[in-house]
Amino acid sequence: MTGKSSLQTNFRLHPVRAAPIIEVAARFPAVILNAVASSQGEPAMPWRLTPYLSLAAAAFCAAMIAPPTNAAEPTAPPVFEKDVLPLFQSKCLSCHGADKRKADLDLRGKAPLLKGGDNGPALSPGSPEKSLLWIKIAADKMPPGKIKLTGPEKTLVRAWIEGGARDSGVVVTADVGAAPITEEDRRFWAFRRPVRSAVPAVKRMDRVRNPIDAFILDALEKKGLNLAPEADKATLLRRAGFDLTGLPPAPAEVETFLKDSSPDAYEKAVDRLLASPRYGEHWGRHWLDLAGYADSEGILDADYVRSAAWRYRDYVVRAFNADKPYDRFLKEQIAGDELTGYWNAYHTKSELPPEVVEGLTATGFLRCARDSSRPDFAKIKNAPSYYYETLDDTLKITMSATLGLTVQCARCHSHKYDPISQTEYYRLEAIFMSAYRPGQWVPQDLRHIMEAGESKEKEVNEGNAKVNAAVAMLKKQGEDVTHEYAEKLFGARLAALPEAIREDVRVALAADAAKRDAVQNYLAGKFQKDLRPDAAALAAILPKMYPDYVKKSAALAESAKVEEAKRRTLPEIRALYDLPGEVHTPLLRRGDYLNPGQEVQPGVLSVLDVGKPFVWKPPAKDAPTSGRRLAFAEWLTQPDHPLTARVMVNRLWMYHFGEGIVSTPDNFGRIGSPPSHPELLDWLATEFVARGWSVKALQRLMVTSSAYRQASTSASADAKKIDPDDRLLWRQRLHRLEAEPLRDAILDVSGSLNTAMYGPPVPMQRQADGEVTAPADASGARRSVYLQIRRSQPLTLLQVFDQPVMETNCTRRGVSTTPSQALTLLNSDFMTRQADAFADRVVKEKPADPTGYAVFVAFGRPATAKERTTLTAFLAAQTKRYQSTPDASRRALADLCQMLLSADEFAYVD
Repeated sequence: MTGKSSLQTNFRLHPVRAAPIIEVAARFPAVILNAVASSQGEPAMPWRLTPYLSLAAAAFCAAMIAPPTNAAEPTAPPVFEKDVLPLFQSKCLSCHGADKRKADLDLRGKAPLLKGGDNGPALSPGSPEKSLLWIKIAADKMPPGKIKLTGPEKTLVRAWIEGGARDSGVVVTADVGAAPITEEDRRFWAFRRPVRSAVPAVKRMDRVRNPIDAFILDALEKKGLNLAPEADKATLLRRAGFDLTGLPPAPAEVETFLKDSSPDAYEKAVDRLLASPRYGEHWGRHWLDLAGYADSEGILDADYVRSAAWRYRDYVVRAFNADKPYDRFLKEQIAGDELTGYWNAYHTKSELPPEVVEGLTATGFLRCARDSSRPDFAKIKNAPSYYYETLDDTLKITMSATLGLTVQCARCHSHKYDPISQTEYYRLEAIFMSAYRPGQWVPQDLRHIMEAGESKEKEVNEGNAKVNAAVAMLKKQGEDVTHEYAEKLFGARLAALPEAIREDVRVALAADAAKRDAVQNYLAGKFQKDLRPDAAALAAILPKMYPDYVKKSAALAESAKVEEAKRRTLPEIRALYDLPGEVHTPLLRRGDYLNPGQEVQPGVLSVLDVGKPFVWKPPAKDAPTSGRRLAFAEWLTQPDHPLTARVMVNRLWMYHFGEGIVSTPDNFGRIGSPPSHPELLDWLATEFVARGWSVKALQRLMVTSSAYRQASTSASADAKKIDPDDRLLWRQRLHRLEAEPLRDAILDVSGSLNTAMYGPPVPMQRQADGEVTAPADASGARRSVYLQIRRSQPLTLLQVFDQPVMETNCTRRGVSTTPSQALTLLNSDFMTRQADAFADRVVKEKPADPTGYAVFVAFGRPATAKERTTLTAFLAAQTKRYQSTPDASRRALADLCQMLLSADEFAYVD
C-alpha cells in the first residue's frame, strides 16, 4: 500500500470490516471534488447531483453494497450432496435416478457413479478427463435435448471431480415402503436427545465470561488459535442494538454508554435493549419469515388481501416482547384452539377469555401458506390438487420452522437420505387433515372466527338482522317517494306537450319496447329522456323541482343513518380450527391425489419418537375437536426432544454470529452440515429448556459472551489458514443489514421513524413506472414489519435488498449484490426525502460541528479529525455548487446526509 495516496488506498472496500467514513468520504466526494469545484451555477440535472457526480456516486455505492471478501482465502472443494446433487436433481435424475436408469446409470450418489452402468464406471475422482461423467457433460452430449448444463454448472462438476469427488458418505435409502429405522439412523447426532456436556477447562480463562466462551475457546485452543480482541465500545453497542432491536442506538444512548465506566455497563445496555418494544418487532419479523407470513393469499392472477392476517403478526410481536416461553409459543401456534378450550368457551361464555383469543390468533401460523384455491370455489369447482398444495405447504412450513427437516421429498416417495418414509409423511399430514380437509374446504373469506361466545354472537347477529330489516324498509320507502315524485314529473311534462300528441306519447312510453310500432318507437325515442329520465337524471332533477321531495328524502336518509348506527361488529380472527365429521387421510401414491392408497392415522417421524412417545386417541363422536394438533404440539415440545430446542438455539446463534453452529438451519438431516461445535449446541439446547424456554435469557447469554464481543477486524494468518471460513469463531463476522432493518435505520437516523405499534398493515402503492412504494405520509414511515406484505406486490426498496417473496417460507435470507441496490440508494424518492429529513434534523439540533454530529448520528461513533476535515471540504464544495439557490447550505448538507446513509459503514454491522 505504500507509495499510494489515501484516495487510491481507500477506493476499495476494506477486506474485513465496513470502511470508516473517512474512506467513504475519500472515495466518494474527493475523487470528484475538482469537478465539483470547477462547476459553476445550478446543475442542469433535475436531481441535485451532476452526471459526473452521479456516475462516481454510483460506482461508490456499487462498491458499498458488495460484501467484503478476501480473494486470498481458500474455498473448500464442492461436496456431492450439498453442491452437485441439487444440480443433478434438476437436470439429470429424471433419466438416471430412482424411477428410471438409462444405461443402468444412477447419478444419486458417489458410490453408484463409481460403479457406473452399461458403459463402465462414470467417475474417476481427481481426473475429470478420465471420468465418463465429465466427458459426456463437456461434450454437451448429456443431458440430451435442449436442457444443457450452463458454464458455471459445468465448472462446478469439474471442480467436484478435481477435488476428489467428495461426498458425505450417506447411502441412498430405498424408495418403496416404510423402511425400518436402523441403529445407524438412531445414532445420527440430530436424531438423538441432546446430552449436556461438562463445561471444558481452557487455558485462557481470562476470556471466559460464561460457558459459551469455554466451549469456543476449547475448540480454538485445540487448533492453536484464540479469540480476537474485544471490539471497541461504540462498535459493541451498535452491534447489539441492531442484533436485538433492528435499529441503531440513539446518540444520547451512545454518549451515556461511552461515558459509563462501570464493569457492567455493557450488560445494562443489553438489558435495556431486550426490554425495548422494538425488540419484539425485530425478532417477531425473524419468526414471520419462518412462518411464511404474508397479507395476501398468493394467487398470481388475483392476489387477494387477507383482511385479518395482521392479528397473527401482532401476536408474534407481543409474544417476543413478553418473552413467552418458546414451548408455549409453539403449542399456541399449532393447537391454540384446542389448548385453550375454544369450543367450550364459545358455548358457555358471552365473551371469549383473553387466553382463548390469544390461542385462536396464534393458529394464524397454520393459515400462512399460500392458497391457490379460488375464493368463489362454491360456484366454480376447484381441483383437489389446489387444496393439497396448501396442506403440503403448511406441513413444510411447520417442519422446517420447528424441526429443521426437509420432509417434502417424502410426499411422493420415501426420503432418499433421511429415515422419513412416505407413510410417515402422510401420517404427519393427517395431524392437520382435521382442519385442512380437501373434501370440506373452508373458503378463504370464511376462515375468520368472531371474537365472541355463541350467545354474544347470536345477540349481535339478531340485532344486526333487525337493523338490516329497518334499513331495507327505509330504502323501500325512499324508492316509493322517488317513484311518487317521478310520476309527478311525468304528469307535468306530459301535460306540457301539445294536446294532439299527448295521448300518443303516453301510450308509446307505456307500451312494451318489443311491441311498439314504428310511430311509437319514434315517439319513445324522442320523449323518453325528458318524461321518463333514468335514476341518475332523476337524482339531479327532483331536488330542484320539488322541495318536499328533498325534505322527505332527507328524513328517510337520517332515519337510515340512525339505524345503521345500531349495527354492531365483532373483531375477526383468522384462525385454524377443526371441522366436524370423520377424517380420512389417504397415502397418495407418487403424491397424486387421483391415485389414493391406504388410509393412515396421525403420527410422527419414528426416528424422532425417542422420548415420551406420540400418543393420540380418537376422540368421542361428539367431541368438538380431534385433539390431533394438540397431541403433536405436546410431543414436539418435550424437554428432551431431539430437535426442537436444538433448531431454535441454532437460529438464535445464526442471527447473532452470522452463521449457525449448524450452517444449514433448515436441514438437520444427513445431507445437512454437521455442527461446528456439537457439545456447545447440546449445552445451549439443554440450557434453553432449563431456563424455561426463555428466548431472551438465551440471547442475553450469547450477546454478553466474549465470543460475541470479539472484533471482526482480527486477521491472523494462522487462523485464516487453519479455519478460512471462521467456523471456529476466531473473530466476529461482519454482515450487511437485512432489507427491513436497513430501511428502518434510514428512517430512524433521519428522524422520520413512526414508532406506532400494531394494527392493520400500511397498504402499498404501485406507481405508474411499476415501482411499489409506501405512502409518503407518517403512516408510510412506520417500521417495515407493519407494511403490507402482498406476494404479488412487494415494496420495491425491500425487494431490491433481498426481502423474500413468500412462496412458502424463508428459513435463511440470501444476500445479493446488484446495480439496482446502488441506484436505489442514489436516486429513489425515498432516499431523497430521508436525506432532506436528516439534514433538517441536524439543523434543528444545532450542533457546534454539523458534519461531526451527522457522522455520530449515522454511525454511532465520534467522527475522526480527518473525517471532519474531509466532510467540511465536501460541504463547502457542494454549497458553492448551489450558490445560485437560496438554500445552498441546506441542499449541500442534504447531499452529505445522503452520502452517509448510502455508505457501507451504515449498511454493515461490524
